[in-house]
Amino acid sequence: MKLGVVVVAGVLGGAAAASGAPTSAAPLTHPNFLWLIAEDFGPHLGCYGTKQVWTPHLDELARQGVRYTRFYTTAPVCSPSRSAFMTGMYATSIGAHNHRSHRDDGFQLPPGVRLLTDWLREAGYFTANIRQLPPSCGFRGTGKTDWNFAVQGKPFDSDNWADLKSHQPFFAQVNFQETHRPFRAPHRADPAQVQIPPYYPDHPITRADWAAYLDAASELDRKVGRVLAQLEADGLADRTVVFFFADNGEAHVRGKQFCYEEGLHVPLIIRWPKAFPPPKHFQPG
Repeated sequence: MKLGVVVVAGVLGGAAAASGAPTSAAPLTHPNFLWLIAEDFGPHLGCYGTKQVWTPHLDELARQGVRYTRFYTTAPVCSPSRSAFMTGMYATSIGAHNHRSHRDDGFQLPPGVRLLTDWLREAGYFTANIRQLPPSCGFRGTGKTDWNFAVQGKPFDSDNWADLKSHQPFFAQVNFQETHRPFRAPHRADPAQVQIPPYYPDHPITRADWAAYLDAASELDRKVGRVLAQLEADGLADRTVVFFFADNGEAHVRGKQFCYEEGLHVPLIIRWPKAFPPPKHFQPG
């Protein structure tokens, strides 16, 4: 199973056991879950040691939580990876491994395989794939799913952040496209100062492209900061487990669509809230 599904399932099971409550109705002892999902992004944040990138909000999230250094997606491109982390199964085991091969053919998941949101609903959770964010955030979520299978019914209850406060506990995800090509972020990184991977030619074009990628990461951090600030302003931060991760590695040669380190190695940061400290067995990856 994918780590996100494992952690969510573990917390649900632990909370239900502690409360003695049936899983059909989530009690107040259940935390909220918020997934912040980047596209095409490797572990290139300040907290991972990257230079010429400005990521104060994600660095602070890592300081408050757990930063994973060996977290890998199960596929180097979005649709099989997203199919995996929303079902908790390898894409090869559910027939979703060929990128976007089932967009129009009505392909169904195998019997017994369900979305994470299905399990969460049974546990009493409200589910949301956020497109509509408050005006204070200054942007919209992409609402991306890109699963490589057809979905029967409605996988999410809402796409509006405003619904979360009155529908707790909730599971919500916000998708960010800043690190997906083409990069459109303000220029800040100095191409002459960036540390390009050693397998790339040290050429001005390479440096400029890598700098643009790091600028996109800085812009991603700015928007993540807006969402985290809104979570705090709404009084939800103290009972929400926050995950930050990416669907696959960076969109460079040897990265996205390549089963190399750069295509599979992504960041993962988990912050547990004050009201719900980590389980005793929870260890950094």
